Amino acid sequence: MSRMVLRVLSDSEVERLHAETLRVLAEVGFKVAHAETLGKFRRAGALVNEAGSTVRVPPELVKELLALAPSRVAQTGLNRKVLDVGGDNRYYTSLVIDPFVVDYAAGVRRPVLEDVRRHTIIGESLDRVNAMTRMQYPVCDIPEPDSCYKTMEVFLLHTTKHTAAYPTSEANCRDWMDVTAVIAQAGGLDVNGTPLMSVGMAVTSPLQVHGPNIEIMRMAMERCYPILPTVCPMAGTTSPYSLAGTMLTANAEALIPVLIAQVYKPGHPAIYGIGPSVTDMQTGHDLYYKAEKMLFKIAATQMGAFYGLPVSGEAGGTLTWRADVQNGAESFAYLLASHAGRQNIVGGLGSLHNANGMSAEQIIMQCGLVDMAEYLARGMDVTDRKLALDSIRKAGPGGHYLEDELTLALLRSKEFFQTADLDLSGGYDPSALGAYEMAHRKAEELAAQYETAVPAKVQAAIRSFFREKYRDKGVADK
Repeated sequence: MSRMVLRVLSDSEVERLHAETLRVLAEVGFKVAHAETLGKFRRAGALVNEAGSTVRVPPELVKELLALAPSRVAQTGLNRKVLDVGGDNRYYTSLVIDPFVVDYAAGVRRPVLEDVRRHTIIGESLDRVNAMTRMQYPVCDIPEPDSCYKTMEVFLLHTTKHTAAYPTSEANCRDWMDVTAVIAQAGGLDVNGTPLMSVGMAVTSPLQVHGPNIEIMRMAMERCYPILPTVCPMAGTTSPYSLAGTMLTANAEALIPVLIAQVYKPGHPAIYGIGPSVTDMQTGHDLYYKAEKMLFKIAATQMGAFYGLPVSGEAGGTLTWRADVQNGAESFAYLLASHAGRQNIVGGLGSLHNANGMSAEQIIMQCGLVDMAEYLARGMDVTDRKLALDSIRKAGPGGHYLEDELTLALLRSKEFFQTADLDLSGGYDPSALGAYEMAHRKAEELAAQYETAVPAKVQAAIRSFFREKYRDKGVADK
C-alpha cells in the first residue's frame, strides 16, 4: 500500500540545504551569551570567540554531535501512556491559553480563568489529543503575578496528559520543574526518570541563544525532559526575504539546541522543529499562517528525516479568527503537510487569529481535519482484495454491490473517510449542524460531563504547592 508523500525538496536539494547549513554553522556561527556553553564548545573542538560570544562549529563536529542525538524520544504523563516520538508515529498537542480567545457568542476577547479550565478539559477528554500546552499568558480576571500561577494550577488539576511547557524565564522554568516534581512524587513516579514534561527553548533569530534559554535547557537536562526548539525566523526582518534563505536560517537554528544539548549531555533528547513566518513589507506585521507555511512544514519534515531526528511543528491554524472558508483551507493545508511528511509532534490544535488566539471549537474542528489529513495521507490500498476483480465479475454489467461480500466485509471499516467532527451529511439531512455548531455543542458537553482523572493525592499536592506562591491568598480558593 502506497501512502501520500508531499515533497518540496528533491534529494539533491536536501543535500544542498544540509551542506549550506554546515557552512552557516562553520563560517557564520551563532551567538551564545553563556560562558559555560562557550567553554564546552571550545573543548569539543569548535572555534569560539569569547569576546563576541560566538561559536563556529566545524562540519565534522556538527556530524559527530548530531550522531549522539536520539532518533526516538519518550514522553508520558500521569496517565502513564508512553508516547514513542519518532519514526512514523504521530502525536497531537492542544492549546489551553493564548493572548486572545475566540468566544462562540462574544467573538474575540481576552482569556479568563474559566477558559483555562474548559480548554484543559476538552484536551483531556479528546482521544485525539496526546499532550497539552499551557502558554504563559495571564487571564484578565485575576491580577498578576497571581494570574499565571493560578492558570498553571487550574491546568494541572485537570490533566493527566503530557505537558509541553514553554517557559518565559528561568524563574518560570524552575516553577515548572518544582511543581512537576511535586506531581511525580505524589503520583509515585520517578522525578528524574519520568518525562512528564517537554521543555521549549527559544532560539532568537538570527542565530542567537541568550543565557536564560541555556539555563532553561540545563534544567531540562537535570532530568530526562526532551527539549523542544522554538525557531521562528521572520522572512524579511530576522531571516532573508526568500523562501530558501529563510529555510536555510531556520534549519541552522533548529540544529543549535540539538548541538548544545549534546555538548552538555550526550544522548539527551532534543527534537527538530521550525516555525518560520513572513514579514508583511507594507505594514511590518508578522504573518505566521500564510500559504508559505505549507512549504516550510514539508521542507522541515524532509530535513528532520534527513538528520534522523524526531520532528515537531505546529498543527497550523489560520490568519483569521473566524470559522470560515479561509480558516478551513489554511488549517487543512498545514495539517496535510504535517501528515504527508514526517512530523511526529503536531502541536497547537485550536490555534487561529495568526497564532495569537485559540478557541475550544477550533480544537474540535481541527480534530476533524486531522481525521481527514490522516485518511488522505494513508493513500490507497491496491492489493488484490481491494481491487475487487472477483466482485466486478460477479456483479457484471448493470449489477449492484449492495450485498457483495466485499461491501459487507468493509462496511464498518476505515476504507472510506469518517469523522464525528465534520458535517458529512451531504445536504440530505436539513437538520444537520455545521462543523462550527457541532464543535460548540461537543465542547459544551465535554465541559459539562467531565470529572478530573488527576488522583486526589496529586490534586492536594498541586494545591499546596501553589498556595505558597500566591501574593493574594484568596486566589487559592478561586
